[in-house]
Amino acid sequence: MYKIAKYASIALGVLGILLWIWLSVLYTPAGTPVEEVKNNFWNLWGAVSFQGLLSFTLYFTYFIVAIVLVSVIVSASLSIASSPKALKKTLIYTGAFVLVLLVAYIFSSGSVEANASEEVKKASESVRKGVSTGLIALYLLVAVAVVALVASNVKKALMK
Repeated sequence: MYKIAKYASIALGVLGILLWIWLSVLYTPAGTPVEEVKNNFWNLWGAVSFQGLLSFTLYFTYFIVAIVLVSVIVSASLSIASSPKALKKTLIYTGAFVLVLLVAYIFSSGSVEANASEEVKKASESVRKGVSTGLIALYLLVAVAVVALVASNVKKALMK
């Protein structure tokens, strides 16, 4: 089973790199030298439109991402379900993360600052509240990480 997963992940990684290169070449600004090469290439393949191929490539990429997400979720679920300790830890950490998000949501506001850009002023209150929640959650998690690093180093220094 491990060999199959290993080869499947390598194949999906190579496929992802190829799709990234393909999309990078397909999606170039107009007027660039690559644009001329691209137009000449599409003239050779008269029946295939550039927009159609770009749409197909994007949908194919979404399909590959969906496969990867499902495989990661299934793999993680199987490994968590195999050990009750892992399940308990996962539930504790998930609960802590939800608590951080809840605290961030409570402290966030959807208000607009006086010096905000026009784009921010155009956004709805729910969007502004969501962004504010994300930023506050980020600040809280960074603060917890810094405190954990400092505490770990102080503990190591005191143990010597």
